[in-house]
Amino acid sequence: MKEKLWTGPYLFSLLLVFGVNMGYALLNAIMVMYAEVLGADSVMGGYMIAAFTLAALVVRLGIKRLNERMSNRTILIIGLCLTLIAGVGYCVAKTVPIFLFFRIIHGFGFGLSLTTATAISNAYVPASRLAEGVGFTSSANTIANAIGPSLALAVLGDQNTHFLSLFFILLGTTGISLLCSLVVKGQPKAKRLAESESNHWGIWIAAVFFLGTLSQGAVNSFLTSYAKELALGNVGFFFTITAVVTFASRFFSGWLQEKIGMRRLSLGLALLMSLSTLSIVFVQTSWQLMLTAVPYGLAAGLLFPIFNYRIIRTVDASQFAYATSIYYCGLDLGYGIGALIWGYVSQYADYQALYLIAALVLLIMAVLDQCLYIREKGARKHALSVDLGA
Repeated sequence: MKEKLWTGPYLFSLLLVFGVNMGYALLNAIMVMYAEVLGADSVMGGYMIAAFTLAALVVRLGIKRLNERMSNRTILIIGLCLTLIAGVGYCVAKTVPIFLFFRIIHGFGFGLSLTTATAISNAYVPASRLAEGVGFTSSANTIANAIGPSLALAVLGDQNTHFLSLFFILLGTTGISLLCSLVVKGQPKAKRLAESESNHWGIWIAAVFFLGTLSQGAVNSFLTSYAKELALGNVGFFFTITAVVTFASRFFSGWLQEKIGMRRLSLGLALLMSLSTLSIVFVQTSWQLMLTAVPYGLAAGLLFPIFNYRIIRTVDASQFAYATSIYYCGLDLGYGIGALIWGYVSQYADYQALYLIAALVLLIMAVLDQCLYIREKGARKHALSVDLGA
């Protein structure tokens, strides 16, 4: 009989993860447009995204040491307080340099809060259902990432002018998340491991995962501008459909892994995600774009949690925050560097070329990931032979 997954504390932790991620999701998709409001171009919009994600990356690199000194909940509260400070700063910033400063503050807060909120949620998952639970925790992020852009575009209105209202919503969701963090149960400090005890397989997995997020950054950050160029209207429904498909996929992800195997499933999903990204090049109507969201959401929704699960299982339960930080570093690098790369690509080539390159990046990721699976299998066989020899 399977251990129970859907407990009250786990459901509450999913709501916390959703609320923490909503602040990021609200603003990320509209940064390019807000750069124009401040008198800058799309490249500066890329810098605004990069400043946020690279700040989150920097703070996540120190999560391991920080978690050895304080609990996950304490780190979570600190991160949410920093996000509140950034939200107030957004409301008063009228120039690009000042806005960039608060983007960095927000990045620090987001990096701390989402990493620890996710680790707290995963800690509620029974060990026997970790792969499944990690997928549903990722769904909380995915749903926020889908609702965020749709809500942001709806709040901005047809003239894209109500940015201050978005900043108020950020303050509201962050405030609610802060109140929730005061009652959630945090894990104790992480075990301090010697360098010789550290397992670096998670870092290698995250390095390959980085290519997937690099490609996805082209969709998340520039699809709104691309749709505007094609006069496709509000593309928020693309992200909504992606989220719905992603969430639905969680209910049969475990079955697929058992029937197909994680390695073959990862390959198929990477190829499907590449083809879906390529299909954006040929979109002519909003309906075509919405249809593209189905295979794209299915592929990303199943593939990314597999990467997350593979990273988490390289550590023990006390190091969940560290493993989660490795996973999110892959996200941060992909989205942060991607914002810069795709921003420059959009200056010298059209959006069709941008999405063609993004599809090729996913093919490279698929090849490297299969090589990594082979190396992992070889490493496990070697470890088993050593144990038997001992």
